[in-house]
Amino acid sequence: MRVRIRFEKTGIMRYVGHLDLMRFFQKAVKRSGLPIRYSEGFNPHQIMSFASPLGVGLTSEGEYMDIDIKEEVASAKGIASLNENMVEGLAITSFKYLPDNAEKCMSAVTAASYIVTYKDSKDDACYIDNICDLKEKFFDEAAAINIVKKTKKGERELDLKPLIYRFNIEVKDGVPVYDLLLLPEFDELTLDIHRVDMFTGEAYSFVSLGDIGDEH
Repeated sequence: MRVRIRFEKTGIMRYVGHLDLMRFFQKAVKRSGLPIRYSEGFNPHQIMSFASPLGVGLTSEGEYMDIDIKEEVASAKGIASLNENMVEGLAITSFKYLPDNAEKCMSAVTAASYIVTYKDSKDDACYIDNICDLKEKFFDEAAAINIVKKTKKGERELDLKPLIYRFNIEVKDGVPVYDLLLLPEFDELTLDIHRVDMFTGEAYSFVSLGDIGDEH
């Protein structure tokens, strides 16, 4: 049986990289007593996979991990037993059984939603009074948003607009808050970046990874 676990990564845990996070969860699952399935062979390991890794310095309320277990555990018990072995900044929020034909979270992700704010409002080069007008000209009215992307093979021009599925701005307490739905990867600069959720499917018909499966 395959289970999809949703968890939050906040606070000090934002500075823990993906490999260390994987090692932590391997130990936490073992301590929790969940009947996780192991691979066969000379070096058995827990059958566990993660969705798109979160960049160091980013926070999230929509991270996902799939595990295989040998016998059914009540969803509420699964959440409780894992949370007893979490540390500050990590919290399990969902424990759902997946249908047999569900795609693994690692390969299913096609988009992710983010809330982006400046760490220091002074870093926002735009004036609050006209920021919505600037966004309208830059994004809404633009036929394309072309950039030059450098790769190992050289440079190529890339249109970002088809990769941005949603771009909204709301001014809260004089600070602009950017609401984005786009490809999962996002690098930290001078921004506070919070991943809200991850999705599967195609543009404009996305389904949250957390909406797949059922609680038992």
